[in-house]
Amino acid sequence: MGTVWNMKIPLLMKKPRKQGLTVRTKAEVVLLDAAAHREAARQVDAVASIRRSLAQAREGMGRPAEDVFDDLEREDASG
Repeated sequence: MGTVWNMKIPLLMKKPRKQGLTVRTKAEVVLLDAAAHREAARQVDAVASIRRSLAQAREGMGRPAEDVFDDLEREDASG
């Protein structure tokens, strides 16, 4: 596998974003450049945040949106 990597690395450096290495036509490794990795991490964080929020809502945690908006309007008017 080292030989394949040695041949593939120059191509990966010229063509960033996302590249895959296949073994017997099956994707074995996917490489992301730094920008693609950051974007993927942001998306994972967003999904995790949404899931946490939905779980909290199901458990009855939180406040009604109207109460939050009323508080924000009061803060804006006083500040």
